[in-house]
Amino acid sequence: MDDQPPPPPPDQDTIMADADKIRAKRLAKLGGPSKPAAAAAAATTTGTAGPSPSPAASTPTSSTPTLPQAPSPKPVAQNPFSQLGMAVESKPTSRIHIKPKAANSSGASEDSIEAWEDHTLGAIFRVTLHSDSTRDGHGKLLCFLAGVRSDLEEEQRPIRLSTDILDQAILESASSKSEGKPLDYLLGCWKRVSRLFRATQTKQDPKHEILKEARRLCFSYCIFAATIPDMFGEEVSQGNPLVEHLLLEPENDRGLCHEFLTEAVSRFNEDESVKEVLVGAMEQLSRRLAKMSMNDDFKPYILAMRNFVRYQPLLIALSESPIFLPANIEPQQIETKSLLGPFFRLSPTQGEVALNYFASPQTIAKDAVSNCQNALRMTLQTHQDELFDIADCFIKKSKNSREKMLNWFALTVNANHKRRALQVDAKTVSTDGFMVNITVILDRLCEPFMDATFSKVDRVDVDYLRRSPRVDISDETKINADQKDSDAFYSTKVPGTDNFITEVFFLTVAAHHYGTEAANTKLSSLQREVKHLQKQLKQMEPERHKYASNPAQLAVFDDHIRKAKDRLDKGLCTIMATEGVLLDEVAQARSMQFMRYVIVWLLRLVSPGINFPRSPLQLPLPQQQPEAFKNLPEYFLEDIVDNFKFITSKMPLIITSTQSEELMMICIVFLRSSEYIKNPYLKSGLVTILYHGVWEVRGHKKGVLGDALFAHKFATKHLLHSLMKFYNECESTGAHTQFYDKFNIRYEIFQVIKCIWPNPIYRENLATEARVNLDFFVQFVNLLLNDVTFVLDESFTAFTQIHELSKVLKAPADDMDTNARTEVEEKLSAAQSKAKSYMQLTNETVAMLKLFTEALSDSFTKAEIVQRLAHMLDYNLDALVGPKKASLKVENPQDYGWDPKQMLSEISDVYLNLKDKELFINAIATDGRSYRHEHFTTAQTIMQRFALKSTEQLQEWARLADRIKVAQEEAELEEADLGEIPEEFTDPLLATLMEDPVILPTSRTVIDRSTIRSHLLSDPNDPFNRVPLTIDQVVPDTELKNRIQEWKSKMLTEKLAERAAASANEAMDTS
Repeated sequence: MDDQPPPPPPDQDTIMADADKIRAKRLAKLGGPSKPAAAAAAATTTGTAGPSPSPAASTPTSSTPTLPQAPSPKPVAQNPFSQLGMAVESKPTSRIHIKPKAANSSGASEDSIEAWEDHTLGAIFRVTLHSDSTRDGHGKLLCFLAGVRSDLEEEQRPIRLSTDILDQAILESASSKSEGKPLDYLLGCWKRVSRLFRATQTKQDPKHEILKEARRLCFSYCIFAATIPDMFGEEVSQGNPLVEHLLLEPENDRGLCHEFLTEAVSRFNEDESVKEVLVGAMEQLSRRLAKMSMNDDFKPYILAMRNFVRYQPLLIALSESPIFLPANIEPQQIETKSLLGPFFRLSPTQGEVALNYFASPQTIAKDAVSNCQNALRMTLQTHQDELFDIADCFIKKSKNSREKMLNWFALTVNANHKRRALQVDAKTVSTDGFMVNITVILDRLCEPFMDATFSKVDRVDVDYLRRSPRVDISDETKINADQKDSDAFYSTKVPGTDNFITEVFFLTVAAHHYGTEAANTKLSSLQREVKHLQKQLKQMEPERHKYASNPAQLAVFDDHIRKAKDRLDKGLCTIMATEGVLLDEVAQARSMQFMRYVIVWLLRLVSPGINFPRSPLQLPLPQQQPEAFKNLPEYFLEDIVDNFKFITSKMPLIITSTQSEELMMICIVFLRSSEYIKNPYLKSGLVTILYHGVWEVRGHKKGVLGDALFAHKFATKHLLHSLMKFYNECESTGAHTQFYDKFNIRYEIFQVIKCIWPNPIYRENLATEARVNLDFFVQFVNLLLNDVTFVLDESFTAFTQIHELSKVLKAPADDMDTNARTEVEEKLSAAQSKAKSYMQLTNETVAMLKLFTEALSDSFTKAEIVQRLAHMLDYNLDALVGPKKASLKVENPQDYGWDPKQMLSEISDVYLNLKDKELFINAIATDGRSYRHEHFTTAQTIMQRFALKSTEQLQEWARLADRIKVAQEEAELEEADLGEIPEEFTDPLLATLMEDPVILPTSRTVIDRSTIRSHLLSDPNDPFNRVPLTIDQVVPDTELKNRIQEWKSKMLTEKLAERAAASANEAMDTS
């Protein structure tokens, strides 16, 4: 560009016609103080701190481009400020010093300040007043200022450049477009003058004043070029011309450097247009970025914003922009129409970006996926670092900008409540990538106050929500309060002001709920959709041959398949990209650190008076729940549950030992004091965290939480009771799926108990629990028996179905057609699926029964329990070794987790654990439905054949069988002796002789105590009128009890006497 000759001059008539308008506009913009200042002692040229008006001159005769001039030349220049109605100071008449012999045409010696000024200004602005001088010392092309030279000649002034004619020189040079667009040229000049200005040593140096004035004028003309391009003969563009320059490196000649922005800031008070053009440029830059993704060249936009916000006045001006916090904006528009939205919107989860990262998603190898995700994370981490730098500047530079930034964060979370709806329309909410970035940045803003000792946790004020919080929780479900109570609580305002720690804490909790946790939920949903789509494609593709004979239908079919595959590719890529984002260890470790802070804050809230974590927690929690806790949004706990469920299942190794302790504590606290939480799924989530925490992972045989659960003092004291309590509670979750939910929850509880069971302290505490809290423990045992009975029955039923259906398919009837065979195959598949799901739970439930009967045999032989336990064991022993055992035989039993011999061994262990309990032996002996002595004999033979038990255990089994046989004979004899039982002595539910009759308070029914106690374990209502009932409400019927005992004693005594007499007669006959 520098080496090209100047373009031909503009039409002189046009220049003359526009002269007055352009000059007035330029001078109005270029206003400044008019105080004269000497350029040098050797010359009397006049300069001003403001722009120096150029003398009016006659139209030059040269063909070189000239500046617009006033039409009538005058010997003395008229100050153009007078045309604008401004006061004009008198200007001393210019004097020309005539020397006997001029050294050069400028009238100054080569080493004078005037010569330096002429040379320096010419080099800075690449201009010359001499037509024969076309290049500077560096070979750069110079613009000949014919108009300025003509004015100087007419005024008989020295032909040299000086600051008092610089504005006219700049205008003529920029208008000539010898170095391209005026703004490009002027920014290059700015770089050169700034470098020289920085190099001046002292302010007293005359050169300093010259460069200072040149720099001031250069900046002013840069602003003119950006705001009044027609001043230079340029057409007014639709966009802001500074945008392209903001996107260049600051060091680039056309870029906006530090000095330029610093100068711009200093002009804010005197020239509003400087602020307007710069803020306008950033607004336009933001709008352009909104149309881009990470596939585009977005880095310059981020760098421009980072450079911009480092200047406090510029940052404040940005925060005052109308698009910084637009009013009445839709959620989906925040990331495109707010100033910062497009910067936070950039993410690898954008559809086109995900497709770019993961080519051929249906066939890509796992290693390639991992490599792509690592690359994706590196890009995102760099971007998030830059976003944090931008946000941090808004937070720290000024109070007003901090308030605006917090308001913008609040807007992003408050407008996106629908992201947690059951059915989310993606077009009405912000994207996952945008919200994840919001969450990550807020996490980082919390880092300064999240120290390891929680020294600032007391700064988080729970009363924040009762003032005028930025976070909207009005429609949120509360932890343990209904809408009416919540509205009443929050209607009472609390005085005070909110500190920054509190503000960002509550914003970050909300951001997790609507950001990363919502993205995690959406990921799970998308995975299900993709799985369904894959299944559909698998079914559809083999059908193509059906349309081969019809080209039109075949084309429609192929188009449908192609679209389905495109959707599948996009879905798979989005899944891989979202997993890559969510599995970022750095971001998740930071998130987990914040959640640890939330845990400690919540535990302090529910344990008033205890300075946790400096003082240990006490359980159970106070019966009176703090109102502030009850009325917190439920997502405070939900975020913790979802966050740690994800981490413990997907990336457990990032959990540290200290984090394990707080995590373990909150799970135990709210399972132990479960009445503090209304939502049963939140409590089940706490169990899931513990369950995931005991999975074996590399370096942790017991899992990341196993060590803390196994030996921590708080856990050994409270964990087992907490798990057993929720085991009882989950019997009823209130959902339509509660029957199946409870088995999943209890399966997870079993895994945690198995992890901690080897610690004898737990077994000792359990024994104490069984003695001190008998009713609670009996309820647990009852539910355990219910589960064992149900899952064994369901499993065995499924195996019987598999056995029978397999026989049908192996030897089909002659008349079985294709449809009938398909129906049988579908039934077989359903039975196989049922067997697989139930057998896993069956194995765990029976194993748990074995553990508990071994440790607490007394608790399993209570009157209300022992009969059900004995009958259940007899029934399943009959199924395993009785005449129908062949029906449980299936092909490939290992596919279902089914091992009949192992099941027999487990059930026999339960028998042996209770072998010394008389009540248990009697209960088996009276089981007329399933007990058979020969079953024990068969079981012993099988266990001996397959070495399932040691010799000593087999001997114990044989002795137990003998004792049961004797007890059966005695029971049958007693039953025969008693004969027909009077109806008033008969239990109305079991039709057996009552031992301890009681009267039910409302129905007035008489029933045996053990029967009603057993009933109430599963149903808390009177079985005869469904009125709520507890065992302590029943009334002992002492009179009836005495009569029963007398009648029984009498009957047995009479029968005993009869047998004695018969024996005596038989003895006499024999003799």
